[in-house]
Amino acid sequence: MSGGPDAMPPSSSFPSRVARHRVAFRCHSKQRPCPNRQSQGRCLPRRPHELRPKGVRRSCSGTSNNITGTSAGLVAQDDVIWIGWDETDPGNPYNWGTGRKWLTTWICCVYTLVVAFCGAAFSMGTESMMRDLNCSLELAVLALSTFPLGFGLAPLVLAPFSDGIIYTLFFLPITLGRNIATVIIARFIGGLAASTGSTLVGGTVADLFESKDRGLPMSIFSLAAFAGTGLGPATMGYVEENLGLQWRWISWIQLIIAGVTSLCIILLTQETRGSVILSKRAAAKRKETGDPRYQCRSDAERASLAILIKFSLTRPLFLLFTEPIVAAFSLWVSFAWGILYLTLRAVPLVFANVYGFTIGQVGLVFYGVVVAGLFGFVSNFYQERLYQRHVATRGPEARLYAALIGGMIFPIGTFIFAFTQGRTHWMGPVIGLMLCFFGIFTIYLSALSAQSLCRNLLGFAFPLFTSQLYSSLGYQWASFLSGMLGLALAGTPWVLFFFGPRIRASSKFAKELAKMRATGK
Repeated sequence: MSGGPDAMPPSSSFPSRVARHRVAFRCHSKQRPCPNRQSQGRCLPRRPHELRPKGVRRSCSGTSNNITGTSAGLVAQDDVIWIGWDETDPGNPYNWGTGRKWLTTWICCVYTLVVAFCGAAFSMGTESMMRDLNCSLELAVLALSTFPLGFGLAPLVLAPFSDGIIYTLFFLPITLGRNIATVIIARFIGGLAASTGSTLVGGTVADLFESKDRGLPMSIFSLAAFAGTGLGPATMGYVEENLGLQWRWISWIQLIIAGVTSLCIILLTQETRGSVILSKRAAAKRKETGDPRYQCRSDAERASLAILIKFSLTRPLFLLFTEPIVAAFSLWVSFAWGILYLTLRAVPLVFANVYGFTIGQVGLVFYGVVVAGLFGFVSNFYQERLYQRHVATRGPEARLYAALIGGMIFPIGTFIFAFTQGRTHWMGPVIGLMLCFFGIFTIYLSALSAQSLCRNLLGFAFPLFTSQLYSSLGYQWASFLSGMLGLALAGTPWVLFFFGPRIRASSKFAKELAKMRATGK
């Protein structure tokens, strides 16, 4: 048997091992699918001489001796009967009907929207929570920030254990909590559990759709994650304004919405991971026949949990500190995401104190996030056209066309927000915010599946000093500072667009991946 990712020669370089385990994660993590459509759960892509003829399943050793064809996707080889797919097997998620695929996709996207909604809606109840729990502003903001902290940390080691039911249940201690410590801890654990929405939905889409058909569902997923961040505060402002409801009812509403969504997931969705389905089939066959020979390749070749956790922890840090592209892009994307969370705190300060908005009216400003997300959603279709047209000549940099523009719009919008405060009608800063949010969304789209840890760490950190920043510098100059930092980083996609091939050429990791793709290893 070819050894899986942990059976590499000792002389392999660390970039080589990381690159190979990157492929292993694509097969064994729910976050990314195995590249083969009729996957048996193999850890690494097949070598050219191992590619099987259509309808024949080869042994793990790469030899075809003693293979006996059987029906219904079964292949007998020596003392093992391999469970696999038939080309038209209705159990294969790729063969599901269009309606079933889209039902699963929509439910997953709604779950993503609900997680983003609940993560941000909490911010609107800060004032009443401070009063009821007798806590400081700093602790109240910490309770807001611990959610993205847990959300960012969980995918490193806990993605298989993230769970919508656990996420829902941890609204109870938030709602019933009698001290701020309970709320902070519950928000953190809720963030850990809620990370399913980030780590699994992209993989679910990949499990269901061919690569050429994934553009629309992934765009909807991106919009749900972004728009939910605005819908939460937009709809909960008037709940906070009602003296009979306020922050506890904000949490009750979140619990109800999350509970209904989790129930829909349980009742209306099924497993989409091919290797998991085959593993269950093999187990059912062994139980039915008492014959231990029924196996699936994903069980036989899966890397150990310890290996997966080890590389989950080391891979992001290794790439962050050794790859210039990863470091630059992570800094840029993470800063933009941090500004989004900083805005959750800055908008109430500006519109309540400068324009005299009530907390309910302040919430309405956050509909700008939704509108910006919709514009970004539409622009992504143009980005996809440009990508298809130029990918042959530009390579991966063809993904950056929208980010080139969005990266410039982001600081421009921030400057408009800064210098129209108190000088124009309230629509002036709202327009600036919408431009800022549009830029952030295009940046977010350009790196959807990456930089999760860095993004959420800054989403955790930025709100912690927002009030102090705006109090010390004043509302206009604090916003101007954000815009200047955004402007300084706006050149990042341009550098990557024009010099990306040269930078990749000097990257050990990129060279290793290119070698693996070229040789099929």
